[in-house]
Amino acid sequence: MRFLRIEGAIVIRIGPIELPGDRVDDGVRVNDSTNSRGGGFDMSNLDPSMIDHIEVIRGAASAIYGAEAMGGVINIVTRSGLDEPGTYVAGAAGAGGQNYLAVNARAATGEGSFRSAAGASKLKDGSDAEGGYLDLSQYTAAARWTIDPSSAINLNVRRSERRSTSLPDDSGGLRLAEIRTLDQKSGSETAVSARGTWGYAPMTLNVSGTFYRHLESIDSPGVAPGVRSDIGVPASNSNTDYRRSNGSANAVIHLGGDNELAVGAEYQREQGGNHTVYTLFGMAIPVDFDLTRNTRSAFAELKWIAARDLTVRAGARYDSIDDNGSQTSPTLGVRYNLPSIDAALRASYSEGFKPPSFFVLGLPVELGGNPNLRAEHSKGGSLGYDQRFWDGKASAGLAVFKTKYTDLVTFDNETNQTVNANEVNIYGAELEGAIRPTARLGIQAHFTRLVSHVVDSDEPLRQRPGRRGGVRVTWMPRDDAQLSWRTEYAAQTFDSSIPTGNLTLPTYLRSDVTCSWLWRKGLSLTLAVDNVFDKENESYVGAVAPGRRFRASIGVEM
Repeated sequence: MRFLRIEGAIVIRIGPIELPGDRVDDGVRVNDSTNSRGGGFDMSNLDPSMIDHIEVIRGAASAIYGAEAMGGVINIVTRSGLDEPGTYVAGAAGAGGQNYLAVNARAATGEGSFRSAAGASKLKDGSDAEGGYLDLSQYTAAARWTIDPSSAINLNVRRSERRSTSLPDDSGGLRLAEIRTLDQKSGSETAVSARGTWGYAPMTLNVSGTFYRHLESIDSPGVAPGVRSDIGVPASNSNTDYRRSNGSANAVIHLGGDNELAVGAEYQREQGGNHTVYTLFGMAIPVDFDLTRNTRSAFAELKWIAARDLTVRAGARYDSIDDNGSQTSPTLGVRYNLPSIDAALRASYSEGFKPPSFFVLGLPVELGGNPNLRAEHSKGGSLGYDQRFWDGKASAGLAVFKTKYTDLVTFDNETNQTVNANEVNIYGAELEGAIRPTARLGIQAHFTRLVSHVVDSDEPLRQRPGRRGGVRVTWMPRDDAQLSWRTEYAAQTFDSSIPTGNLTLPTYLRSDVTCSWLWRKGLSLTLAVDNVFDKENESYVGAVAPGRRFRASIGVEM
């Protein structure tokens, strides 16, 4: 039984939702090094209805993924339909409060050795009066040719086109911004990946090539002077073009007994250009840069079954980066199973790095840029314990972690320049649990305690709540119906904006509920309520989240 549904908990509202660490989309790295946020990715470039699932690797992963995987990796896998046999067409349309409209359709065909699929979606949300709107179109295509049970070639393409408005960063949002004119943004993204796998016992060969391009134009009114800045942010008009090409090959040698050794090499080329005209005191100040960076890498990873219940994973990667020297990133993980009590102990250590973004390297020194910045680094580890209960119907896991970040890129207010300065220590604990008391009822919960300390500074990190938690309940009252309730909580959070300076945001609490059922064969209905309790959450200074919203969608499958 398959449901076509729009999860109320993952609908993305207007405004930048930045993902730290190296972010990949179907295996294509999509961090944009030309933006002012240090390469963060704006999640409003993705339509939630086209997402199949999200994979998260916690902690530094540069030993496997290279540059920018300093804090973790997030892989967002879009829906393709390649794993669903036969020929079908599916579509859904939804509408709701706050001008929400969504339409998406997917089709797949082929059986046996060759399959292909395509999809398209349209999403509109918000309005200028609510602080901004989003108009997003997305197109996907995928194909797979299965040569034999151990060999295949895969192709994936995604294209997004976006128009949006929003108040500038640090402006104080809709509630506090003095300049009420919105940023006008337009842009497009293209991500392409081709991957081949060939099995030659006792070895598997993997070859891949990826391409990513991001174009964006922003017309910004700037930010008025305030408590944190006597001049604010000048008005500007900017155009950026960022491209990344990547080729890699690796061989996985099967050593017997589930032991494996993987060795490989990778080459990456980045090209980023920016043309911006700032307007300051009535004068036009043009700023241009066009940078290229090549990275050559070699890596190896070993999976070793040291004993019946002991598994060891070790890896290392060497990266040679133009104008930024070389980096070596190790990783080590150990897992020891305790079958007598259905539990496991785990430990890990890893190092990561992130080269400076093109934006801070290319920005003139007079405007705060610095061409001599060094790469940021991280070192960290974790200890964990996992326990299963009740014949596998319940589970709990506890992990404690600590990471040290050095040479972090920050802005020095005294010299008005971007510098390598801060050292940050982060440590904490994470608790997760799940229980399935019946075949139709499942409950999941998580809680994280996070403590961060910026060395030689009394100012904590922005937008990093010390406590965060959540609960999700999923209930299927019958085979053709499902109810999902999700609640997320975050404690008070330090933040800052130009009009207010430093302050503390109130506690965040949001609940979303989604009901889906198969009305009749091939026809499904989804009802969702976002922000059930109409909580006035403030995600960043002055940007109060929308209130309660009702949405409905109908899905058709043939």
